[in-house]
Amino acid sequence: MKKVVLFGIIIALFSTVSVFAIDIKKSSGNLFDKVKKASENQLKKDSNLFRIPTEGQLKAWQFITESILNNRLDNAQQMITQLSYPYELTLFTDKTTKREYVLLEENYPLQAGWGLFIFDLNTKNNLVLEIPHPVFDSNTEFQGIDAFLQTGAKAYLLAGAHRRTNDQDTPCTQPKSNDPDVNYPVSDVAHATATPFHAIHESLVKNIPNMVAVQLHGMGTRDICPNAFMSTGSKTVTTNSKRLLDCLTKNGVESEIYDGKTSCPLNALSNVQGRFSNGEKSNPCEKGVKDSPEPGGFIHIEQEGVLRKDKKSWQPVIEALKCAFPQN
Repeated sequence: MKKVVLFGIIIALFSTVSVFAIDIKKSSGNLFDKVKKASENQLKKDSNLFRIPTEGQLKAWQFITESILNNRLDNAQQMITQLSYPYELTLFTDKTTKREYVLLEENYPLQAGWGLFIFDLNTKNNLVLEIPHPVFDSNTEFQGIDAFLQTGAKAYLLAGAHRRTNDQDTPCTQPKSNDPDVNYPVSDVAHATATPFHAIHESLVKNIPNMVAVQLHGMGTRDICPNAFMSTGSKTVTTNSKRLLDCLTKNGVESEIYDGKTSCPLNALSNVQGRFSNGEKSNPCEKGVKDSPEPGGFIHIEQEGVLRKDKKSWQPVIEALKCAFPQN
């Protein structure tokens, strides 16, 4: 409790008092390379090295995110420094797009496995790309950064640990199975709220009007599932999800969306980011939602391997995202 109060005092001070000007590091390169390095160095399965953040640290992550979105990079950097987070904040120019992004990158070798986060402060697109299971859902990390760059999305969130890094179960909703090997551990960011990934998602929802989070996942081939199976995190087919479904079909992607009746079981009902986006603000860890509010702020896409083999195979999905969520 004392630590939470202390973090609250620190955040209050940063919110009301101007900090001294800080030189924000600038660099350039290729965001694909940044993602490649992050995925190659992610915390490994069964290593138990994922660091579970405290409640106060999660609040600080939300403050950092809000500061970045409001272009108060000095405040974000000061908080990172004050709390000794193993992170570097950089103004990063991608040599391919020639655009400048805000990059939050954990120092190597990873100490916490909290993730890589990228923000475009100059775009008007309210789309956010989230990759909760990089490497495990093969190539979704590269498909995601390609989609981020091509769509001009607002943010890109990449988990920093294998979903099964830790063996401790998350306190959040678990699958109905007697097999402990299918349970969700605390390092699975799609099913745990005590992660910077989720804290940043919450801050994005609170600070970006009409934000739409699209999570890219991977699944094995199943006869009862199409190549791409979508869900809003509830049985509701929202306007935004229907538009994306139409755009996927238009681009030749075999796709379907969960409506409470479909046979494909990957419905994302226990996804904690989906629950929060769908209005469960008090306890998305344990409480599900019955419906998704319009026009729809969360879309979960499970993809068979045929859609994420390489750049050519995932381009139709990106074209569909560009079609459904064009830059204004």
